[in-house]
Amino acid sequence: MAHASLCTDHPGWTETESGRWQRLLSNERGATWVASWNGQALDFMPLAGDGSLPDLTYTHCHRLPLAAPRQLTGALSILGTIVRVTNPSLWDALCVAILQQRQVHPGTGRDLYRRWCTLYGPTREGPHGPLRLPPTPQTLLDLPHGAFDKAKTAFFRASLRSAAAAYQAHGHAWRQLTGTELVTALTSINRVGPSTAAAAAADYLGDFTLYPHHDLTVRTFAHRAAPDADLPVEEEPFARQWTAWAATPGQLRTLTLATLAFGNHVPASTTLAT
Repeated sequence: MAHASLCTDHPGWTETESGRWQRLLSNERGATWVASWNGQALDFMPLAGDGSLPDLTYTHCHRLPLAAPRQLTGALSILGTIVRVTNPSLWDALCVAILQQRQVHPGTGRDLYRRWCTLYGPTREGPHGPLRLPPTPQTLLDLPHGAFDKAKTAFFRASLRSAAAAYQAHGHAWRQLTGTELVTALTSINRVGPSTAAAAAADYLGDFTLYPHHDLTVRTFAHRAAPDADLPVEEEPFARQWTAWAATPGQLRTLTLATLAFGNHVPASTTLAT
């Protein structure tokens, strides 16, 4: 069987003692699953409700842009086929994107998200122990100020509350949108900027041509993969170079997904200044 790698950029993925990755997923209609990755294939175990399984995004490293530095594409090619689970919940995607707004290094948002879910989100029992989702919009709006301090999310309190109120009012309509229409709609949320909106839309739609390519995580992981490739460090020069290498949207999607997957498979050795 050809080599495959799971993209575990979403902070809900956790690794079990046996080395298996698992994640709790739920759609907007209450269907809930545990996704499990054994190193080559994904399994979905239904826990509640009915509904189609979450979509999967596949790409292969032979679709990396030829114009990108060989050191970078060579490092990414070890991943083979890349598999990513598209987030079935736009609300969850918004929470993740907001909590990653102010990362000082990749992984900061992951820690915040897990603490946030552990303290205030619904819990479901999976085959390897309890798994959690973020609090619902109404639960979030009902939380006292101190709850955000306890979760170390006080900086994001206004953004999260604004997003929860807007989602209750417009979430159904937003879930029907695609591409840049969804990004534009999410930027209407007070304290949610274009980069946060784009990250949430990419997660929910599985379309990583929408992803903010100047993102700190992408920049850090690219430098980790190719430390001697003389890649730009600053946000805008990096994003311009990144998109210039890709001759097609498919190449851009593969380059971004492969870089995100690489960073979660290879030990940290590079950190960029923000």
